Amino acid sequence: MTNLKYMKNLLLSICFIFVASISFSQSKKGIGFRGGVNISKLTNANLEHKTNAYFGIFYQTRISDFYALQPELGYSNQGGKTKNEGLVYVEYITLGVTNKFFPSPDLGLYMLATPGFDFDIDDTPIGLANRNGNSGNDATFIDFNFSFGFGMEFKNGLSIEARYKQGLVDVYSSSFHNFESQLYEDRNQFNSVFQIGLAYKFNLSKKD
Repeated sequence: MTNLKYMKNLLLSICFIFVASISFSQSKKGIGFRGGVNISKLTNANLEHKTNAYFGIFYQTRISDFYALQPELGYSNQGGKTKNEGLVYVEYITLGVTNKFFPSPDLGLYMLATPGFDFDIDDTPIGLANRNGNSGNDATFIDFNFSFGFGMEFKNGLSIEARYKQGLVDVYSSSFHNFESQLYEDRNQFNSVFQIGLAYKFNLSKKD
């Protein structure tokens, strides 16, 4: 009972601090776009890293000098490359919520953590130009993932950042039919992606 009471008090304190920071800080809002390079592969697979692209839009709310919340919607081309230079595409519509932490707000340097969902579009009507054949890519429709990284935000709205994105759902719920290997039946394959790119934010807040 003591531990439960302590947890309730701690949760209430965190909620109070969060609400207070929203109420008394001058939130700066902005909308923008981001894009860059994916260096992706699948874990536990006979694949090498593949280079492709990601891009999307975001809405950022600067809740305090030290924290910003940034919902994101985008596209990400992932997968890997076989040893004979064949490419494996897994294309996703991405939805995430980035939490930005600014240890020194004046410098613009930030750390980020992003939980998100990826929705495979190759096996849906959206994937009209399917690169894996008419039967689709056999990938799991949804992937839950987590990203972390760092970046630099400049006063002109431009940012540069790097992220590592780790998928948490088995990409192939059954055997991966593109390769004849027991490996894909005995072990799980997860998305593993390194991203580096640029972002630009348009300020929506009124200037003093």
